[in-house]
Amino acid sequence: MRVTKEVKQATREKILRNAEKLFSEVGYLDTTTRQIAQAAGIAAGTLFNYFPSKETLAMSLLADAFQKGRQDFQAQRTDSEDLNEELFLLISSELRRLRPYRSFVAPVLESTMSIFAKERGCPEGLSTRTEHLAAVQQAIQNHGFSNVPEQVATTLYWSLYLGILAFWSGDDSRNQEQTLALIDYSLRVFTHTINDTAAQEV
Repeated sequence: MRVTKEVKQATREKILRNAEKLFSEVGYLDTTTRQIAQAAGIAAGTLFNYFPSKETLAMSLLADAFQKGRQDFQAQRTDSEDLNEELFLLISSELRRLRPYRSFVAPVLESTMSIFAKERGCPEGLSTRTEHLAAVQQAIQNHGFSNVPEQVATTLYWSLYLGILAFWSGDDSRNQEQTLALIDYSLRVFTHTINDTAAQEV
């Protein structure tokens, strides 16, 4: 029997929704692919036709949230923001979309998006990183920092950004106010550094 595109998409969504529920209730590390398959009503082997690993499955959930956050950012930005404000809006928009997954975001991002993650390890993690940094690089250029070497800017930014994500995942302050303060401080450090770098490159 031929499986239609619609059936495949419905099965994929069912896997994702059941995985999300198990990750939240049982914990990401304690959830097995067999449990996910059972909850989704499919054979364990069938799950791997859709997701090659639990890591890829979890990152698919997060990648969708990151993408929606960037869409929110694009809809809300006004072109009147300075670089700090624009990057703050980008990061905070993503964090709002990631909030439902905060209980398991740390171990997933640690293995898929850290500076030590293998580029070929998780395509969803790599594409999320690439798309986020493309938005950052565009903002940098739009605000007149075109002289800053891209590798310098993106490496520094990504290190700060991962630190923000790690802190946010465990931030118990009211409305994650400490995270907002960290974002603000980190971005001021970043823009100050690339401003000095740009001046040296002239």
